[in-house]
Amino acid sequence: MPMSASALTLQEAVQTALENNPSLQQTEYAIAVREADLKSAKGGKGVKVNGSSSFNMSKTEGANHSKSLRGNISASLTLYSGNKLETQIKSAELDIETARLNFYQAQDDLIYQVAIAYVDALESLATTKVDLQTEENYAAHENYIALLYDAGSKAKIDLLRAQVETSNAGQDTAKSHAAYEVNLVKLATLMSVDSVPDFTLEEFSTALELVEIENFLALADENRNNLKADALNVEKGELNIELARADKRPTVSAELSTGFSSVYDSWHPTPDITVGVSASMTIFDSGVTDAKIKAAEIELERLRLAMQNDINSVHENVVSAYKNLKIAVMRLRTTQKAVELAEEERYIATEKYNAGEGILLDILDAEKALATAKKNFVSANYDVTRYRLDLAHATGDTLSVINP
Repeated sequence: MPMSASALTLQEAVQTALENNPSLQQTEYAIAVREADLKSAKGGKGVKVNGSSSFNMSKTEGANHSKSLRGNISASLTLYSGNKLETQIKSAELDIETARLNFYQAQDDLIYQVAIAYVDALESLATTKVDLQTEENYAAHENYIALLYDAGSKAKIDLLRAQVETSNAGQDTAKSHAAYEVNLVKLATLMSVDSVPDFTLEEFSTALELVEIENFLALADENRNNLKADALNVEKGELNIELARADKRPTVSAELSTGFSSVYDSWHPTPDITVGVSASMTIFDSGVTDAKIKAAEIELERLRLAMQNDINSVHENVVSAYKNLKIAVMRLRTTQKAVELAEEERYIATEKYNAGEGILLDILDAEKALATAKKNFVSANYDVTRYRLDLAHATGDTLSVINP
């Protein structure tokens, strides 16, 4: 859907994505499917009613033709299933809870993806501004040198070099602006909107105190919905073993049936009523049940290993984000100081050149050093935000960082 030009906050981008993103909606529909499966499983413990009827007509040579109508209605109820029906219901309940956890995890993943795309766009926009300012600075130097060249006080090689640097700076501006537009497309895709080219992105603050890393690891173990889902999958694996073992136990059912039959010539129904209890049990199945039990036991071990692998992966993400954030905070301080030094260097180089005591190369080098220092500061600044988001996502609560 097209969107009108206006300011787009991160919170608005996240809300739009949560409302529109088809992948998230698909995950939500899975909950409804599992709820229907639970109703089906519970139906196995209810009464089942079946009905049938038949009509026959015969003609024998030398005898009158005959017509008959027969019908049957039966009702059955499982009294004992070897704990199979109860296990199926419990398994279906776990499936619903697992689907909900998967949906919550998908929500947090989407919030994180939108926030990262938003930060990437902000960074590329800030980089574009640095490149544009650098281009303007080079253009000012070029214009000044052109005046000196026209006056005969500067060599043509100085003018050519200034023109080349201005052109190169223009290329950097164009590339960084293109990166900004690409990041806007990524953001629009996550929001499931046509485009966001007319939107003004707004800076936002994040809050995350760097406490001991053990605290973040404990938070991840407690909050990550995919780890909770893994635990439920292990529990369901245990139920699947019980479900397979249930095939070794007998089943007991109660049945009530009534039938009727009548001959058309007499039309005298003859109803019959039958009540009974039946039990059945598989005595030998060529090892099919044992194979199912063995397969369920192996699957349980696989699920336990998958859960441990996910725990290890989450812990790795927590440690990586934690260390990256600490480094980014340090870089932010050092790059800010580097910008101050680079600005002073450019001022000195420019003043010396204007006084006829310096050379053009000193100015160009100082200008390039300042641009690099500013870009490094931009990178460090947004890396702090990015790694805060990484750490919050790794611990399972991205929203807490962008809504402190």
